[in-house]
Amino acid sequence: MNYLRSLVAFVVPAMAGIAILLTGPLWNRNRARNLATRVIGRWGTSLAGIEPMISDPASAARHRPAVVVFNHQSGVDPVLLCALLRANVVGVSKDSLRRHPVLGPLMMLADTVFVDRSAGVGPGALAPARQALERGLAVAIAPEGHRQHRLGSFREGAVQLARQANVELVPVIIHNSAKILPPGASVMRPGRVYISVLEPQDPFQTSTRELEQLYHAHLADHRGDAEL
Repeated sequence: MNYLRSLVAFVVPAMAGIAILLTGPLWNRNRARNLATRVIGRWGTSLAGIEPMISDPASAARHRPAVVVFNHQSGVDPVLLCALLRANVVGVSKDSLRRHPVLGPLMMLADTVFVDRSAGVGPGALAPARQALERGLAVAIAPEGHRQHRLGSFREGAVQLARQANVELVPVIIHNSAKILPPGASVMRPGRVYISVLEPQDPFQTSTRELEQLYHAHLADHRGDAEL
């Protein structure tokens, strides 16, 4: 049952998103991307039996432009971010996902910024993300660079990007999505996912190390949420 639920929750929202985005040039590309974001967030969570428990959903939806920073625990995190952010957002992803038969077309149509991690995340690699910020959008980026069950070391790209664009960092902390879809797994478990949206941070007053410490402190204070 969980396998069938996971398959439907993955395929149906993704194909709906692709269909919406393909029609975007016929009416309005930005509105199409926003509609696809909402559909993926709502359908993806409801079909999978996931209930996002968000501490301050209005805050994350309100800040534009901004660099939205999130810890990456699970393959379900992008769906959770769609449910949280809802509109006017693009993501940053590893370049290899371009070749995925379903996610590749979806992400390219949604203007995802692809980064070759082996080449490093320098100013040139994040230039499309900076352009999205200049258009008033939010950019969602995982500073760890890849999925990890426990918080990993943060890379410099997110803070550098926020400084270059002179926008705030909005920390989003995902507590227990790895319980829903562990790294390497393909079957999602229904349940609640706890998400905290913290106060925006000034990138000129916050280093990458300080941002990472903020995540460690918050996760330690809410350790019980990760066990749910």
